[in-house]
Amino acid sequence: MKYQGIKTLLILLLFGSFCALLNAQTDDDIARKPVPEYKGLVNDFAGVLSNEETVALENNLRTYEDSTSTQIVVVIEKSLNGRDQFDRSMDFARQWGVGQKNKNNGVVIYLAIDDCKLSVRTANATQGALTDGETGEIRRNIMQPLLKQGQYFKALDSGSRAVMLALAGEFKSDGKGNGGDAPGWIMIAVVLFIILMMSAFGKRGRSRGYGGMGPYFWGSGFGGGFGGGGSSGSSWGGMGGGGGFDGGGSDGGW
Repeated sequence: MKYQGIKTLLILLLFGSFCALLNAQTDDDIARKPVPEYKGLVNDFAGVLSNEETVALENNLRTYEDSTSTQIVVVIEKSLNGRDQFDRSMDFARQWGVGQKNKNNGVVIYLAIDDCKLSVRTANATQGALTDGETGEIRRNIMQPLLKQGQYFKALDSGSRAVMLALAGEFKSDGKGNGGDAPGWIMIAVVLFIILMMSAFGKRGRSRGYGGMGPYFWGSGFGGGFGGGGSSGSSWGGMGGGGGFDGGGSDGGW
């Protein structure tokens, strides 16, 4: 068969990387960095929003939470201070326990102003409706153009509303990046291989914590495990006692 050799090779690679994964470090608490105390659903530690803008954004997010129970939290910092943006956004998501207790339905929108970095993190219960691809589209098409103009409030307001639409199944995707001629099983195998390899070696290659995609694989594939699934966030005394942040979402700059 045309793809038989590729299929056999991928199976062997998957098996080998899975064996390596079993020997990898599994302590995802390595090098977690402290975060400030939360102020509410809008946490502007960089001081880029006016009082009126903060109140307007807070009210919109609070109304959404009251009607759906899903908690969207905005965090703005002046700088990453050398921290990786994925890790820093995970610091807030997990240590604050964003989301409702036992529901794992949180979303974190994180900005680092001086570094021009933007992250959107999703918990277990929000990943199905708000896919990684959709968070990427929201970042690129809605938020980043406004952030480039220094319109922080408009970027956050528009971005959070787009997140709400996605969670309701009403976000209109631009459809980019969905083509390809390879059979579906090849694409799935490649993705699994990449995830397994990053799971196995991520923590050894990154000393800043969370180990790349490792928590994502275990958290989504095996119900929590090493990725802080379930209500692990509540142990940090978070906003709503939520948790389940295993790496879902996307990261970028402007």
